[in-house]
Amino acid sequence: MKTKEEIIHAMALTYRQDYNLRKGPKEPNWTNGMTEEDAKMLYKTMEQLYNSNIEPYMEFKNAHKSSK
Repeated sequence: MKTKEEIIHAMALTYRQDYNLRKGPKEPNWTNGMTEEDAKMLYKTMEQLYNSNIEPYMEFKNAHKSSK
């Protein structure tokens, strides 16, 4: 089973394929990669989506499994 952090990381990679690539703040926009600050902001955004729209349903799914 994947951890919460692994799921959020995968969500960020789905949204931006260059999420794992880092670049300096002075590199041009057209190069692949994200600055460390941009990557942190994307992770926080994906974490908010996860917390609001995914995690509540995962809890329901787990409760449903344990009732069998």
